[in-house]
Amino acid sequence: MAFSRTAAVEYLRRAHEQNRLAHAYLITGPPGSGKQLLAANLASLVNGTPAKDVFTAKAQEIFVARPESKSRRIVIAQIRELEHALQMRASNGRRKVAIIPDADRLQTEAANAFLKTLEEPPKDSLLLLLSALPEALPETILSRCIAIPLAPNGQRQSKNEEETLVKLLQQTSGEERWTIQFAYRLAQEFQRLLREVREEVKRETDNALKKEETRYKDSTDGTWDRDIIHLVD
Repeated sequence: MAFSRTAAVEYLRRAHEQNRLAHAYLITGPPGSGKQLLAANLASLVNGTPAKDVFTAKAQEIFVARPESKSRRIVIAQIRELEHALQMRASNGRRKVAIIPDADRLQTEAANAFLKTLEEPPKDSLLLLLSALPEALPETILSRCIAIPLAPNGQRQSKNEEETLVKLLQQTSGEERWTIQFAYRLAQEFQRLLREVREEVKRETDNALKKEETRYKDSTDGTWDRDIIHLVD
């Protein structure tokens, strides 16, 4: 189930207050879902930097690695630089935060290098990976992050699939005696529902990436306004 950005912020805030934040999160969702805004909110929460300054030069102890090469890939040199920065002692007790927007653009060598950081995170660090296409990431990276999926446009999804799921749960709670046939039919219904959700997510992601590619090609210099596009995404 995808979160609204507001719900995700509240969930992470509670985890922070209870000292239960994980060391690495994978924030996913189509363009416009608020991935970078959520990352900015979380970085501000643990680091003290105002959210509006997280992706600017004003940020302290916040390190960002985004696609910058001609191939729009994140290269291993960027990851090495990120790792070195994370190993440095934080000033004023700030928690160090590493943010990788478009993490699915990691080159294979860069992804392999970052895997070690995920396995052995530096002290007082928080690692945030953002992606509209998480299935493109290696399973080794996915398995080491807590996933936070965001709904399109930052709103919680309310669709036919949810109504179907509620009906299925109501049906199971009202069944006095379970039989093999009933359990089998229930499993089939859940599998069908999951297939529909996966297909819908794939369609939304494909459409969003096509729009993103079009906007990129149409931009005059091949880059977007960092202060607007990146925070919205």
